[in-house]
Amino acid sequence: MSTSEKFPQISPQFFSQPLLETIANDFATPTYVYALDALKNNLAGLRRHFPKADLHYALKANPSGALIKEMAALNIGAEVITLGELQRAVHAGIPRLILGGPAQSPQLIQAALANGVRQVSLDSLSQLASWQDVAWPEDLSFFLRVNPALDPQTHAHLATGAVTSKFGMTSSEAAEAAEQILKQGATHLAGFHIHAGSQIHALDVYDDIFKCLRPLYERFASQGAKALNLGGGFIVSGDGSKHFDFDGLRQKIEPFVEEFGLALTLEPGRYLTANAGVLLTQVLHIKDHRSVDGRLHVICDAGMADLIRPALYSAEHPMYVLGRQDAEQTILGDVDGPLCENADRLMQQKQLPEIVQGDILVVEQAGAYGLTMASNYASSFRPAEVLIKDGDVRLIRKRETFEDLVALEL
Repeated sequence: MSTSEKFPQISPQFFSQPLLETIANDFATPTYVYALDALKNNLAGLRRHFPKADLHYALKANPSGALIKEMAALNIGAEVITLGELQRAVHAGIPRLILGGPAQSPQLIQAALANGVRQVSLDSLSQLASWQDVAWPEDLSFFLRVNPALDPQTHAHLATGAVTSKFGMTSSEAAEAAEQILKQGATHLAGFHIHAGSQIHALDVYDDIFKCLRPLYERFASQGAKALNLGGGFIVSGDGSKHFDFDGLRQKIEPFVEEFGLALTLEPGRYLTANAGVLLTQVLHIKDHRSVDGRLHVICDAGMADLIRPALYSAEHPMYVLGRQDAEQTILGDVDGPLCENADRLMQQKQLPEIVQGDILVVEQAGAYGLTMASNYASSFRPAEVLIKDGDVRLIRKRETFEDLVALEL
């Protein structure tokens, strides 16, 4: 990473300084803060681009009970992959559910059917065999997830459409699965599903997707395959340098769905919630090693146990010093977490403003894959969650305590 890169900032649009200062004072740090207006803004934008699409929120991005209850009120469906996600979605009143994921146990299959799930994305022929052990309701239909074996031009951990990925079937396997499903009736075949990866920014990835899908729909559209599931994965750029071209994507999708008479399903996750959340963390210590390695180490009370994306994906999250958003950035440094792991960094080798002990840093784009991937590593207490709705602040999840850590121990 170049030492000339600046400490990245995105102006706080939905998180006012007074509100964040109040939250930091009232609820301490680290704390996740979500703005409902930001989520609504993201959802409205996606609906403007794809007004006919059936949207299913990828629940794994952020399963906060308060947030998904608000989503239910906005009439968005959900994509779930575990029993816990299924139960959360049902509890929140999400109106439409798709069951996906590479592992669907008999327990999960039975629970999905009992809770009214009627669309399923199958990841393998083996998974289809598991479903053939149960009776199918007349209105149950299956997407068949295809691995397009392409380069989605993203981080390796996010490249679900790569040939080495664990996800999806080959085209020939998907065709075999479609033939098996059609034996049970044409209404049980919804169509095909490709999710190329996360943080996708290159539109030519979709050219390869449609090239992969075309032979399948040429063969099966007339036999019942009348829906297309393109997943999600639209980029939310950490440094603001890349923006997803939804107009360009729509121009690629529309001719394909019109040719085959398809209904479109999308499964946005991070795109809806990333910019709708921030993580507040306090500076605990300053370690000035500029004479040693040329950098300043800013040690905070949040780290990889709270937000693992920088350690896991080398993800970059914009951040700023609360109350000094426009401060000049003149110091090369790292923003480090509190744990005894060298990977415990929130940011590395960026130009920082002057930072002092006690400052509050606002870590942006933290509304997705934040608390949901947090852990109790080193017996850390997972952060609190706060929701801003109509200008009001509400605690929606308490900070964990020692009692929470030992509650399940015998």
